[in-house]
Amino acid sequence: MRFKNLLIIIFICSVGTRVAAQTWIVPDDQKAVVAPVKFTPDMQKQGEQLYSKNCQSCHGNMGKDNWAKLTPPPGDLAKDKAQKQTDGEIFYRITTGKIPMPEFRNILSEDERWSLIAFMRSFNPKYVQPNPVAKAAFTGRIVTLAMQYSDPMKKVLVTATEQLKDGQKGLASGVEVMLFVKRYFGKMQVGDIKTTNAKGEAAFEFPADLPGNKEGYVELTATVNDPKSVMMTTPANANLAIGVPTDKPSLTATRAWWSTRANAPVWILLTYTLSVLIVWGFIGYIVMSILRIKKLSKGDA
Repeated sequence: MRFKNLLIIIFICSVGTRVAAQTWIVPDDQKAVVAPVKFTPDMQKQGEQLYSKNCQSCHGNMGKDNWAKLTPPPGDLAKDKAQKQTDGEIFYRITTGKIPMPEFRNILSEDERWSLIAFMRSFNPKYVQPNPVAKAAFTGRIVTLAMQYSDPMKKVLVTATEQLKDGQKGLASGVEVMLFVKRYFGKMQVGDIKTTNAKGEAAFEFPADLPGNKEGYVELTATVNDPKSVMMTTPANANLAIGVPTDKPSLTATRAWWSTRANAPVWILLTYTLSVLIVWGFIGYIVMSILRIKKLSKGDA
């Protein structure tokens, strides 16, 4: 009976994992994104090289239906299921990834990701590329970020301002912003990259179950996605009470191997002490043996 129940649990978990893995919702604003340039044969050639290096091991050869046996199945990107997606959907999925597919935002540049799509589209004779829309360039802008929590929206609101030529400050639209929350071993990104609107604002949904400190405070940092495209950027830092209050001791507050002697487990202390005594006892035995040999040698002489 127990074995049967175990099988049922494994089956439910397996089905749940498959359903969760196949649910990959792309935001509407990302679906509408189009390439900033017209696809060219050179882009397709570059995309083919990138595909062979980064994608072929899972998705297989384009048009050959020989993808890797994974769950969920990667599928053939030359087929209708992939080709029916908009360029924005494909670009979003390549950028953000979803287990077991890795995210490529920190591996491939935006141009390389668009080259991948250009290569994919070369297998679709019915594909007609939408008119390119170049991203607004903001090289040389001096951008400053500010952050607050909007209780009515239940979102973290990041506002970008820029220094204008006349020395005044104005709202900065078209700036890509990333939001991070501080965790034990670094910073965890919250949500996807957002682009500021005409009001210079980017709104991030904050996980309702993310733990904070005893009072529920979490440390947040907002940065510009590509700081190289601005002359100067000032990130926003805030300590907001929007997390779940968590009274959890630090990693070194309880008994731990890497903590202080007072917090170390008793068996570790006993083992360490015994090991030291054995080592020094062995060294003493060797020294006494040497002295005994010398004494015997003198007696023989």
